[in-house]
Amino acid sequence: MEFYDKKLIEKLKKECQPYYVPDLLFNSSEYKLVRLEVKWAYVACLNVLINNPLFNNDGYAYFKDDNPMLIETLAKLANKKVDSEKMKGYISELEDVELLTVSARDVYLKRIEHIF
Repeated sequence: MEFYDKKLIEKLKKECQPYYVPDLLFNSSEYKLVRLEVKWAYVACLNVLINNPLFNNDGYAYFKDDNPMLIETLAKLANKKVDSEKMKGYISELEDVELLTVSARDVYLKRIEHIF
């Protein structure tokens, strides 16, 4: 798995209406053991990354772990109350299932794609 980069973020911005939801996350056996709430947290992270990306020197997109848009986006997607502690828990679970990497306070999402 690779991280999202500037080129892919620009492509996804064009497809994102109003949210981009990776089909494989919900319809692939590879992610069937990932809790539904955690999948929606990934979608929230991805959409924050698409709408408000930061880029490192290598061109990889990231966001800060305390970005308030994360909570707001997940609350809309999941239609429930989300606080910073819940979001931290989701980020931890996403890291455990290797869907993201945290480096200091920078969060890098791993791309979801078919692997052949």
